[in-house]
Amino acid sequence: MSPTTSTDKLDYTLYLVTNSDIVPEGLNFYEQVEKALQNGVTIVQLREKNMDTDAFIDRAQKVHEITKKYNVPLIINDRVDVALAIDAEGVHVGQDDMSFEKVRQCIGIDKILGVTVNNEQHAIEAIKSNVKIDYLGIGSAYSTKTKKLTKPVLGPEGIKKILKILHDSKPEMKSVIIGGLNKYNITKTLNQCKFKNFVTNGVSVVSCIMASHDASLATRETLKSIQLAYQNENVIKMYKHPNIKNEKPLIHFVTNAVAKHFSANICIAVGGSPIMSENSQEFKYFAKIPKISFCMNTGTMLEGSVDIYKRAISEYNEQMIPIVYDPVACGATKPRRDIAKMLISHGRFSVIKGNMAEICSLAGMNGAIMRGVDSDMNLDDSKIIDLLSKFAVEMQSVIVMTGEKDFIIDGIIPTNKPRVCCISGGHALMGKITASGCALGGVIASYVAVSSYFNTFEATIDSVALYKEAGYLAGNKSKGPGSFLENFIDELYELSNKPYKISYTTIDRQF
Repeated sequence: MSPTTSTDKLDYTLYLVTNSDIVPEGLNFYEQVEKALQNGVTIVQLREKNMDTDAFIDRAQKVHEITKKYNVPLIINDRVDVALAIDAEGVHVGQDDMSFEKVRQCIGIDKILGVTVNNEQHAIEAIKSNVKIDYLGIGSAYSTKTKKLTKPVLGPEGIKKILKILHDSKPEMKSVIIGGLNKYNITKTLNQCKFKNFVTNGVSVVSCIMASHDASLATRETLKSIQLAYQNENVIKMYKHPNIKNEKPLIHFVTNAVAKHFSANICIAVGGSPIMSENSQEFKYFAKIPKISFCMNTGTMLEGSVDIYKRAISEYNEQMIPIVYDPVACGATKPRRDIAKMLISHGRFSVIKGNMAEICSLAGMNGAIMRGVDSDMNLDDSKIIDLLSKFAVEMQSVIVMTGEKDFIIDGIIPTNKPRVCCISGGHALMGKITASGCALGGVIASYVAVSSYFNTFEATIDSVALYKEAGYLAGNKSKGPGSFLENFIDELYELSNKPYKISYTTIDRQF
């Protein structure tokens, strides 16, 4: 079936620009493209800047056969001769390529023509031209590793200025944004750069799909981030309680010495597979494993620990793997405070978990009083929610503040007011054993490892509620802390072997 090239019917929502140089070792370029098409890519641009003409034509023909299977247009970057040779649906040119006037003369009026604009003047020139231009590629939104930039980064404000020009002068012209975009920043960027209610028609991505070890999942997650910005609430309603025992996620722990044994046993009890490693040379290999998450607990800080933390954050962020961060006793000493602040500025975390003093210290709230890993702070619920909401949105993370009552705040999904959940339950004996708080991080990591990034909030609620439920059941049959340890692991194991059900824990969703 020949793809439609009628301009008014083109779907620019998720625009994939290929890059064969960044396909992971052992994976096939054509398979990456096909997986992307199978999972929601709506238009493909083939970009090969350093390939001989014959080889480029051969590759373009093979890619075109794939795109035609899914009725998706193929755009050739820059090379008009290649586009004509394979009868591609269109051509995209940048400011340093052949002029768009000459390109249109060569390809005729029926083919798709896209033009890169890097500033307001470029946009004005394209809009005022008598040449039929089907869409503008606006960028670069952010810095990117996939292309050496010769023009300044626009950022959301720069994109907004160009969209204003489009809105005022030629609102019917389509546009996409490109440059450093991925599932973590697309939703926020689309909301920041829209002018009034005028928004770009799609997002163009490269590495977040082409460099992914799971291009299918990466495509679905990227598409969800766009749909969220376009107010498609079905994205977050699709969550189902995951079966951890069936999914068998791998949880990489870098945790404190006291917590290792207990955290590993708790992780196994809920269905996860723990691995303890502080060998930074392994991290890049771990990050390529499907269904993995990283649980980082900074309770034991040794010389060299900071480099280990930073290396792990970088490797997992690069592959967009979820990270659960537990900043144990981060406010107890100045070195701990400095390291915690440095770490949250170094990378992105899906979940940040801690007690009241730890979270308040991390959020920069004055007066956080620490006693070891315990908290001596008292704040009413409204102040807690206000503090957590601001911090969650700032970090674009789910924040978990543990205590007798656990608060969970969603900073990932953009809403007028962040989503809030309060969970009450558990048992007093949970506070009488070492590492009960630390081990919760591994349970959260197990749930988020097998859930969509956009359901991190729901997955975290599930894991925290399960943990409290097991604590309640174990506490009611235990004589003291010693028997509680064994009973707690058994109860987690039993609960995880059944369909998800919470009976003795109160889950109050305030949204």
